[in-house]
Amino acid sequence: MYTRAMKILVATPIYPPEIGGPATYTKELCERLHKDHQITVVAYTDVREAFPGTTLIPVSKRRPLPIRLIKYFWAVWHASKDCDLIYVQNAMAAGLPVALASKLRGKPFILKFVGDEAWERASQHKLTNKRLEEFLEKPEGPQRIRLMMRTQGWVLRQASVVTTPSEYLGKAIQKAYKLDHKRVITNYNAADETETLPFEPKLTKHQIVATARLVNFKGIDGIIRAVAILKKKYSDVRFVCAGDGPETENLQKLIKELGVEKEVQLLGRVSRAETWQWRKNSEVYVLNSTYEGLPHTALTSFAAEIPMVATNIPGTNEAVYDDETGLLVPAGDDQALADAISKLFDNPDLEKRLVQNAKKLLQTKFSWENHLKELNGFFQSVVAKPSK
Repeated sequence: MYTRAMKILVATPIYPPEIGGPATYTKELCERLHKDHQITVVAYTDVREAFPGTTLIPVSKRRPLPIRLIKYFWAVWHASKDCDLIYVQNAMAAGLPVALASKLRGKPFILKFVGDEAWERASQHKLTNKRLEEFLEKPEGPQRIRLMMRTQGWVLRQASVVTTPSEYLGKAIQKAYKLDHKRVITNYNAADETETLPFEPKLTKHQIVATARLVNFKGIDGIIRAVAILKKKYSDVRFVCAGDGPETENLQKLIKELGVEKEVQLLGRVSRAETWQWRKNSEVYVLNSTYEGLPHTALTSFAAEIPMVATNIPGTNEAVYDDETGLLVPAGDDQALADAISKLFDNPDLEKRLVQNAKKLLQTKFSWENHLKELNGFFQSVVAKPSK
């Protein structure tokens, strides 16, 4: 397919070396897009080094939120003057300034929506126990949460196209925010490129690994409880978790209460290379979330060739197929989680089969070739005939 060269402004809320889906995605996206397009990146970061072949406009994260938003808006405003379109990775911190600049400049923007920030904020602060669909239907929390939803809805409705990483998430926001279904399109994420490791991997038997921001809906507490169960059968079981977040202190208390200080290690924030090293050194990867749009970490684990146990929830089950590319368990069932991990520990042939099937799925459903083909199609159609 012919790809017209364009000037594209990529707006992101986080930027490497920070760990997180938008940061990793932006880096790998720019590595591919700059071959055909002129790329400028506006990001909340104090880094000054741009990706090869791109221009970086950093907005410092060391200012109060209102100041950051204003500075981000001005950065987008100036950078968008000569661009053909804006591609933004977030509906609030980056999305709101982009939507305002887009409206004033008359420049179209495409929004990649990977998670509802109002629901995530309410869940993180324990203002709701509802799952995403229930929350969107009947929101809970103080006025600021409802204001976030109204703001987010307005931004979504300004976008020429909203892409989501799963059909589940697309249908959920389409209904909640009354979006035109023609503008909400699923474009599955692609897996990270395989990391070149500084050290040869060395598999540690009965070692479990997870990488996650430590918020309650990621279910790290459930993995810790599963480890306490597994400890009775496997004296050498070990769980390492990369990531930080507001639940760190609560998880440390739980580790102490269950007496698994020797079995569980919270690594805190580590580099991307280190997360790959931990995956390659471990026997099982666990994703115990109660919510995922579509978990990028699952695709990374597929690429790292580590068998996975995950919760059977919408979004996740668009990538992890039970007994095919991983094992699925009910969300919140610690015993079922422990049993599934034990099943993999005791069955190397099953581990091997799941890894082989997962790699095949990456090549067919979650390849960069497919992702970029869809994305370039959006770019071309929006520039040719903006919907706003």
